[in-house]
Amino acid sequence: MLVESRIFFVLMALAVAVYSLSARAAQDLASNATECLSPRTKEYRSLPGIIWSCLTTTFLCIWVALHLNVPEPVDTRGLGYLTRFKIWTKSVLRCNVVPIIVTLVFPEWVLGMAILQFTKATRLAKDIGATRQQGFFIIMGGFHLFERGQQSSYDANGEQDEESNHLLFRKSALEAGDGRREYAPSKRATKAVDEEFGKPIHPLDEFDVRRLIKDDKLLLPTPAELQDKCKNDGLAKFLVIVQTLWFIAHCIARKVSNLPLTELEVVTLGYTLLTVAMYIAWWDKPYRVTFPVRVYETLPERTEEQKRLKQEMEEHGLLSRALAYAVGVQGGYVDLRSLKQVPMFHSGYNKDEGTAGDLVGFLTTIIVGTVFGAVHFLAWSSPFPSHHMQFLWRFASIVMTAVPPAAIVVLFSAVGIDKISRSLGMVIMLLQFLLMPLYFVGRGITIMLALVTLGTLPLDAYRDMEWSDFFPHI
Repeated sequence: MLVESRIFFVLMALAVAVYSLSARAAQDLASNATECLSPRTKEYRSLPGIIWSCLTTTFLCIWVALHLNVPEPVDTRGLGYLTRFKIWTKSVLRCNVVPIIVTLVFPEWVLGMAILQFTKATRLAKDIGATRQQGFFIIMGGFHLFERGQQSSYDANGEQDEESNHLLFRKSALEAGDGRREYAPSKRATKAVDEEFGKPIHPLDEFDVRRLIKDDKLLLPTPAELQDKCKNDGLAKFLVIVQTLWFIAHCIARKVSNLPLTELEVVTLGYTLLTVAMYIAWWDKPYRVTFPVRVYETLPERTEEQKRLKQEMEEHGLLSRALAYAVGVQGGYVDLRSLKQVPMFHSGYNKDEGTAGDLVGFLTTIIVGTVFGAVHFLAWSSPFPSHHMQFLWRFASIVMTAVPPAAIVVLFSAVGIDKISRSLGMVIMLLQFLLMPLYFVGRGITIMLALVTLGTLPLDAYRDMEWSDFFPHI
């Protein structure tokens, strides 16, 4: 029911967006349609159809590509309808709306985080002898520490209930991935476990999971159990992949046939390529796991790494942690024992934190940002309503392509010069922070022009593809 309601609201929002964007342009097109369009109307596509295709392709690609971390576990049993609705609303905003907006605004950065998570999940899996899927499950907050309720460990007379305690111990092992079921609990013990939920404390990081596995207190879920936790829908994924490939093939065919692409289609193509890369990077990551594996164990004292993480998190403010996220080294500033849930794009921590290998997310963001900007050159010679708009588009395309590599050159220059002259190094770092806003100015210009030019598209932009030209026929 919740999934159906989400889909309904999404479709309604897309319909409103299509109508608002195309209403004015459709009126202008209708006024001269009889003069411009050929009698063979099937050879032409409509403006609402163009907009709908772009919006649905972008949304569906992002929806399927995003593999988020596990949210905060919440027990809604016994809560009123209003409280449940508030929790559901908060969950939708945090787990759906916010990540989609972040991906729309910073798709290059999200892809960089996906690559970083892939790298660290692979390293972790290799270190503990697990699969990459299990490595993803650990760093995404798949295990969560819970505190047992006291009522289920004692009977009505206040004495310890050995049967309930034994069952709770077996329940802990089962939640941690132990599939054995050699016990047959009584009804009273079953009721004790049903009432037992406990209080969620904090997600377990790699250090705690490693030690629990080493002490035989935790078993990793098998691939079949992880697959059961995923919310994958084979048919939905297949339809999205078909829609994505069709859109890409359509854009390629239009360029081969010398038919112009609308600026909105060019922007959508850039998003499509990025989301396909995200999907590949997150291929082994469990999809939309909404509840973690509960672990009822007493954790040992913090390790030296965990103590350092806590100290770094307390000493550095929000701005420092935001900059760490920007360059992909946020794992050195996140202490999961101090949090209720894993951050949205958290990628874990390992012993190589702070080395060049951990800059893979930042370097990927730079490279992908350059490629994303280069895609906009497809509309370099498109017919714009005015020379000013064409100049703005070309300027934005150059900025989006040139700023990412320039940023990395400035960064390494600042690091080298800072060793010689600290003041000059600070000036270069200031230039570094000015480059990123310039990149987003270019992004804003392209999106604005993609919407504005919809009202003045040339006739060839409405001409549909003749697919028979690409296949042998008589």
